[in-house]
Amino acid sequence: MEFEVSIRPNAEKPLLEGSGTLGDITVIMGRPRTGKSLFLRYLFALFSEDYELAMRTSEQILDNGGWAKLRVGNILLSCSKSDGDEVGCDITPHPREEAYLFYEGVLFTLKYRLMSPESAEVTNAMARLLERIARYREGRWRYDVAYSYGDKKFYERVDGRQIDLAFASAAVVTVGVLERAFLLDAWLLLDGTLDELFPEEVFYLAGRASSARARLVVATHSPWVRRVFRCHRSVAEAQVMPAADKSAMAYEFVDGTVREIDLASETYGKAFGRLYEVCE
Repeated sequence: MEFEVSIRPNAEKPLLEGSGTLGDITVIMGRPRTGKSLFLRYLFALFSEDYELAMRTSEQILDNGGWAKLRVGNILLSCSKSDGDEVGCDITPHPREEAYLFYEGVLFTLKYRLMSPESAEVTNAMARLLERIARYREGRWRYDVAYSYGDKKFYERVDGRQIDLAFASAAVVTVGVLERAFLLDAWLLLDGTLDELFPEEVFYLAGRASSARARLVVATHSPWVRRVFRCHRSVAEAQVMPAADKSAMAYEFVDGTVREIDLASETYGKAFGRLYEVCE
């Protein structure tokens, strides 16, 4: 699915402009403040026709005369700010895509049920996600996460005991939720969600992603995350998991542009090179 993005806080200042293809798995990298989180927010707003999120995001980043445009296929989201400080947004009417935004801080939602203040649709979508994965009670999971309809809470089941997710490891919560969410016919937009995981957990999720119904857009600072998701088929086969011929794309947001990358990134290579020079 082709995409084209143009985000200019004002007419003279491009933040992010470029185009590419959303694969079944798409990895996005880049320095802080290059537009990764913005791209995911606008992508969620486009898929979900979430005018509230599009408007609130645009109010924060746009100056007079600025705009934010994102086209995916034939669907266009367009926001602009007039000289009168008024923000307006339009989204091409279309059948909504099921999408879930794993925003920064999503662990507070998954562990403590504290919802995002960004928009009602983001909050409602995450609540729907938890309701849907609650149905997957049995199966071959890495972590035995189950929902109690009596308490209306998720628990990790360990040695016959139920541990409230508020007291469970962050890895248990993240992996336990995602491996079930992979079964949904939906877009999962992960904003740094995988960056704090132990490498073996990421390796496991990349293997699962190879045969997932869900389509993933993963924003990350981790070269490890990029590599294993780009090589998802081999990663799945190495773990004796089902492997599918899914398309995997990787991009870096750098110098206001969208650049396709493979298994290496010049920006991250330079950063690690400086580290090795100092800490030999």
